[in-house]
Amino acid sequence: MRARDLDALAGAEHDILVIGGGIYGLAIAADAASRGLTVALVEAGDFGSGASFNHQKTAHGGLRSLQSGNLTRARQAIRERRALARIAPRLLRPLPFIIGTYRSVTRSRPALRVAFRMDRWLGRDRNDSVEPELHLPPPRLVSRAATLKLFPGIRREGLTGGAMWYDYQMVEADRLTIAFAAAADAFGARLANHAEATDALKDGHTVTGMRVRDRLTGQVIEVRARLTINAAGAQAGTIMGAFGVTHAVPLVRAMNLVTRRPASDIALAAPGASGRMLTLVPWRGRALIGTSQTAAPRGAADAAPDAAAIEAFIADANAAFPALNLTRDEVTLVHRGLVPARGEGQADLLAAPRILDHATDGVRGALTVLGVKYTTARGVAAEVTTRAARALGRTVPPSRTDRQPLPGAAIADHEALALEAARDVALEVGTPIVRHLTAVYGDRCAPIIRLMAERSDWRMPLEPGIPGIGAEVIYAIRHEMALTLGDVLIRRTGLGADGRPSEGIIQAAARLAADELGWTRERRQQEIDAVDAFYRLPS
Repeated sequence: MRARDLDALAGAEHDILVIGGGIYGLAIAADAASRGLTVALVEAGDFGSGASFNHQKTAHGGLRSLQSGNLTRARQAIRERRALARIAPRLLRPLPFIIGTYRSVTRSRPALRVAFRMDRWLGRDRNDSVEPELHLPPPRLVSRAATLKLFPGIRREGLTGGAMWYDYQMVEADRLTIAFAAAADAFGARLANHAEATDALKDGHTVTGMRVRDRLTGQVIEVRARLTINAAGAQAGTIMGAFGVTHAVPLVRAMNLVTRRPASDIALAAPGASGRMLTLVPWRGRALIGTSQTAAPRGAADAAPDAAAIEAFIADANAAFPALNLTRDEVTLVHRGLVPARGEGQADLLAAPRILDHATDGVRGALTVLGVKYTTARGVAAEVTTRAARALGRTVPPSRTDRQPLPGAAIADHEALALEAARDVALEVGTPIVRHLTAVYGDRCAPIIRLMAERSDWRMPLEPGIPGIGAEVIYAIRHEMALTLGDVLIRRTGLGADGRPSEGIIQAAARLAADELGWTRERRQQEIDAVDAFYRLPS
């Protein structure tokens, strides 16, 4: 990715300005740029640092939509799950789920048999043009004995058996988000993180861009565009207000628990005491439990849960999975984020994405995109680009982002690539480090290895006994627009994706980042304090 350049953003008028660098904004930027439109994108925090970071790391195929009878949404989810498998095969793996069947209307074997038959029909092309190792078997019913074996602690009363289906797990979820950013950049979009859109630029009743503030330096620039697309997630309502549009956007807080409890290779699904369906997903060898959400809407600044909310979620998880017996001190990180909802008093997740053309509100040159599901963001982005081109009077080719591999996300012999890169710079790289770099970065391992050859401290582990090395910090800063210590540790290297890294890792990464970015001692400590605050749970 090119370095962040706010002056370049201010120096040209773009076809499209995207506000928001979560998965929806990045997917829109990538799709629009790939189809020949000039694109700028600004994100107030870091790319993927909001709800796109705080999810359960799975690409779902719409089985719940089938159960509710919405065939259109189910088909869309199946199609987009397949698209992710095509464009990011290295970052996904098939993941089996199991749920108990009982003598009830919705969870009986006959009801699920019907749903599974429909899923087989709707998803008959689920594996088309997908790498063989990512082929998903069709869903099936399993016996009571098999269910008891695969689902420890499942409620036995009334249990008639189980139902098993497959979705994908995002093995390196944040690398997938960064891959969308890299794709947008490769297609020519100009991206800037830590750049907050504050006020709309207007010509009468037409939005002509946004005033943008650099949150690191305070610099203010004007970014002009023929069409401004609001994909700001929890801040979408605020941005609409800047457009001059009054439109309520209810938000609910969604929450997932990352734990240090080990998990098997099968994901479990069961209702908690609240009646909401929860899943226990194995991720990085740990149990990841979700998703809890608030019943009443929350404000745009109310993403952080209090201690009572966390305790209630733990109790709900233990009711759903009795063998878990989770305690508060076993929670390493609370993934949380505010997501668009429907309803006011009793809110629920937005059922389907919405694309709002504010010309109907009397404001031209502006769209708002509201979405919840990570899986379907790419498909929504393709539709947004088509609408945007129509509004701009432009003819663009059909979207191909459902089949073009994302940067660093394709399957290849990355270990051979790493060894070749090491030979080219006459460097001997140990097998654990090679495996770590190829698993996390794919073909991006080669430039990291070349960085290792530049300085001895860059090739050293950040802490003895772990494969993470200093060159990853430098690569994140130089090539992936990491500007804070949190950007590096949490969303680029993944060293802090599932819980607070050790003090040694934090200090070592901070020293390298400070040297590379020219931080003062005070700034370095501020960055460390910010990382500590990210992981601190309310007492």
